[in-house]
Amino acid sequence: MELLLKKRFTFTEADVRKNILVPFRVERDYVRLAIRLRYGPKSIRDPEIILPKIQACVETYFPDGFRLTEEDMKDFDQLLNFVTLSLDKDGEYVGCAHRHPPEQTILISEEGSDWGFAPAPAGRGDWRIVLHVQAVVVGAVDYDLEVYGLEREESGDALPAL
Repeated sequence: MELLLKKRFTFTEADVRKNILVPFRVERDYVRLAIRLRYGPKSIRDPEIILPKIQACVETYFPDGFRLTEEDMKDFDQLLNFVTLSLDKDGEYVGCAHRHPPEQTILISEEGSDWGFAPAPAGRGDWRIVLHVQAVVVGAVDYDLEVYGLEREESGDALPAL
């Protein structure tokens, strides 16, 4: 197992709708690449923060005059920060993970990649991860990203904790 990339980012509301390019070079062939990510906080539950944000969305995206009732508002007990990831190699799209879990391990290999990603040789070339900052509710979101090259006998389960 070889650590190929380790980065930490901090995203704020100013980063929403931005794509953060993270290029890295792989110098030799591996059986698999493991992309690990973790970000947080994932959910914001403070009603004083989320209720005005929900009202602003209603004013922006719903027809004029539409109002949420107090009963409707009970369904909104949290808002989620959301950062997604896509991947390419040598300028060719490999796939994307637009999933909500704030901790993920994505495996890429020629034999078969995780859901959302095409099978791809896990080796030599110019790779690029693109982080898509979909939502930062308030404050800052810390994002940890690591990429490992794995040999045949190594699995994603053997990766060190983030």
